[in-house]
Amino acid sequence: MNSLRVFLLCSLFHKRPCSLNRLQVTAGRPTGLGATLPLALGHWHTTQWNRPNSSTKATSQLNDKKKKNRLTKEEQEVVEKFNGFIGERKLKDWKKLCDTIGLEGEFESIQSCGEAIEAVHVNIYDVLDADEIIQAGGKARPQRFSTTYELSEYTKREEKIYPRWRVIRSEPEGALLKNINNPHLDEEWQRKKEEKKMRRKKEARVRRE
Repeated sequence: MNSLRVFLLCSLFHKRPCSLNRLQVTAGRPTGLGATLPLALGHWHTTQWNRPNSSTKATSQLNDKKKKNRLTKEEQEVVEKFNGFIGERKLKDWKKLCDTIGLEGEFESIQSCGEAIEAVHVNIYDVLDADEIIQAGGKARPQRFSTTYELSEYTKREEKIYPRWRVIRSEPEGALLKNINNPHLDEEWQRKKEEKKMRRKKEARVRRE
């Protein structure tokens, strides 16, 4: 088989057939002219057909992502604890969250609850701790911070970090959590939201006039 490969390549390079009789084969490998060409054929075989499969690479990357996004034991516990606290995530459950934080108001819709919660800066671990005390018959409120920067510093220092990548923005956790890794982005988002809210009020007032 090696002799045939050499014969074909020899014909291509020299544009004339190369006699198979001139080639010598030793232990399955050609010598002489044939000794310089089988390696090229073998090298092509290695690089062209034995290179990593793209689907295998994609599967490996997916597995790495799953490992990265896997919850630690502590994270799993706090997620389950909050799910137990928030219940069915209906209006009454949103109101419970508002009350635990210490927010005052009628809150006749989930949207009104969410907007009130987004406006405060509290740590979700502290909310759960406060609820435990309340359920035991005591009185407690989670610590409030003036800005996302202060909340970020506190959260990192106390290592009370909730797995944000598991959170949907429209859910109670989404209303609670702030961008502690980039607090300036959260502050900018809040500023734009307030500007939009004020603009709508102004437009509504103009229409009434």
